[in-house]
Amino acid sequence: MSTYLFEHTWDQERRRLELLQAVFDPGTRDHLGRLPLAAGSACLEVGAGAGSVARWLCERVGPGGRVVATDLQTSFLEALTEPNLEVRRHDIVADDLEPEAFDLVHSRLVLEHLPERDEVLRRLVAALRPGGWLVLEDFDWSSLLATPACTAGDLHARTYEALRTVFPAAGAATEYGRCLPLDFRRAGLVDVGAEGRVHVALGGTPAAAWWRLTLEKLCPPLVATGQLSEAELAEMVAVCDDEGFCSFFPILVTAWGRRPG
Repeated sequence: MSTYLFEHTWDQERRRLELLQAVFDPGTRDHLGRLPLAAGSACLEVGAGAGSVARWLCERVGPGGRVVATDLQTSFLEALTEPNLEVRRHDIVADDLEPEAFDLVHSRLVLEHLPERDEVLRRLVAALRPGGWLVLEDFDWSSLLATPACTAGDLHARTYEALRTVFPAAGAATEYGRCLPLDFRRAGLVDVGAEGRVHVALGGTPAAAWWRLTLEKLCPPLVATGQLSEAELAEMVAVCDDEGFCSFFPILVTAWGRRPG
């Protein structure tokens, strides 16, 4: 069972998502922009968050196209005004999708949190029209570490080990990114490819600010692991604003594949 760790009810969640967009949207747009997605296409954005990718897709497919943006909680999406956008409250684990309805299905940092990810992947493939593209982006945590000269290096190491306890306990798979390409092939997709990117967070940048808010949100479960005290975790959160902070993020793996037809 999944216990999603970043519910929208947290008072800093919108800001955290805005920072996430600032860090990861350029790479997402780069990958999606390479696809032969024609004007007038139909797109599905699963777990759309604050909606920046859905908004970009609306512009990409033009007024004759259609973008469906889904999430468990749609309060952040309801402020979007694009005329070719449909906002849909939807649970990708439990709720049906129209079969063979979309030319592109995209999701970022969603499936890694779902124990039912294999079934969800099959559901997303079934929602593609013949010839349609699936693009998923998820983390592989093998690169998560602070640089040797980083402020409070030992504290970083213990925090990152605690994170590797917290996420699996909530149903997430910290290695899922590396599984995507072969999972795509097993799902029957063709023209499969993948790329991994490692962002480097430096103190004072949006990447470090996103990481700080992420750790702040996870303080209770991190402390509950017994690997860090509240005071140590507060120090770790504060260190993210320090000019001496420098850390590698998990690898963001982007995988793409096409439904035959």
